[in-house]
Amino acid sequence: MIKKNLYFFVPFIIALIIGAYLLFTYEKGTFVLYFATERKPVIDQIFVFITRLGEEKVYAAMAIIFLFIRFRYSLLIGLLGVLNLVISLGLKSFFGMPRPGFVYWMKEYDGEISYIPDFYVSVSQTSSFPSGHTLSAFSLYCFVTLVIKKKAWGLLFFTVALLVGISRIILTQHFLMDVYAGSICGVLVAMGVYGLQSLLPPSPTRLLDKNLLNIKKSDNVISDSEVV
Repeated sequence: MIKKNLYFFVPFIIALIIGAYLLFTYEKGTFVLYFATERKPVIDQIFVFITRLGEEKVYAAMAIIFLFIRFRYSLLIGLLGVLNLVISLGLKSFFGMPRPGFVYWMKEYDGEISYIPDFYVSVSQTSSFPSGHTLSAFSLYCFVTLVIKKKAWGLLFFTVALLVGISRIILTQHFLMDVYAGSICGVLVAMGVYGLQSLLPPSPTRLLDKNLLNIKKSDNVISDSEVV
C-alpha cells in the first residue's frame, strides 16, 4: 500500500520527522501563540478557506465525484466521514485537553492576542486533542490517493491535508501536538478502510463497482480502466 503511493507517504513521513523535532524542541504553545499575536489579515483569510477543505462539504463533493467513478469509493468516503467523527469525538472526550484559547498562558498575552472576526467559536474548552479537521483532511486525501490510478496526485493531496493541519494552528484552534496526532490518526483510518474494502475485490458484475456512467452497460465492458 505504501510502496504504491510514495508521492503521499514519503512527504508524510518527512513531515512526521520534522514535526517530532519541533515538538521536542519548542514549548507546547510556541507556534499557536506566535500566530495569535502576529495577525496578518490576508494570510488569515487564506487559511480560513484552507481549513474548510477538511470539513463536511468537501466530503460530500468527493462522494458525488466518485459516483461517476465507482460507487464503492463514494460509499467508503461516507464511511470515512462517520468513522472520523466518532474517533475524533471519542479521543477528544477521553483526553479532555484544553484548546489554546483556554490555557493559562494565553491570559498573560490577552491584550496582544487577536482572534479572527466571525471565525473563532469556542464550542468546547476541552476538545483540543486531537485536531478533528486534521484527522478528517488526512483521512480523506490519503484515501483518495490510495484509490486513484494517477499516484502523482498524492503529492498534491498530501499538501492540501498538511495545509489544513497548519491552518488549525494559524487560526489559534489547536496546538502542534493536536495536529500531529490528528494527521497520524487520519492516515491510519484511511489505510484501515482501504485495506478492509480491498478484501472484496472489484467485480464488473457487482453494482457496487459500477458508476453512474456505466450502470446500464453490460458487465463485460466494465474494467479497471474506468477508474481514475
